[in-house]
Amino acid sequence: MQRIHQIAALCFLAFSIAVVIESLSLEYYTKLGPGAGFFPFWLGTLTGVLSFAWLVQVSREAAKSKEGPFFPQKAGLYQILSILASLLMVAGLMNVIGFQLTMLLFLVFLLKILGRQSIWATLIIAVLGSIGVFHLFGRYLDVPLPVSSLTFLASLGL
Repeated sequence: MQRIHQIAALCFLAFSIAVVIESLSLEYYTKLGPGAGFFPFWLGTLTGVLSFAWLVQVSREAAKSKEGPFFPQKAGLYQILSILASLLMVAGLMNVIGFQLTMLLFLVFLLKILGRQSIWATLIIAVLGSIGVFHLFGRYLDVPLPVSSLTFLASLGL
């Protein structure tokens, strides 16, 4: 298992180096502020530092004799497939019922069904993560998120 983690850390390190090198060909700063190369440069740098730290940490550990299997058991595989299916549904529903309802349903599914959180924690996080984020991005950051294409939902402001 240690070798798998080392290979994964090296892959992330190589990817981050490629991102940093590619970002150097973009404009780092413009007269209006950060350019197209600013975000990928720092994201690649941070990913590289964390990947290197992960590689060092994994390499310094002694190989554990009692590690679990690499592939998940039946319950874990069910959760992985459920999350992937729900992400596909998010992609399909986003333009139909809008960001707010899609994210509300997605977060309730993840937190209550898969995560088995309390109903109050689920509702608070789902409302803040859907309606709150929609208004934060729309009003303060001027980033338009998808609204519902259904006239009934659009008339409700969703």
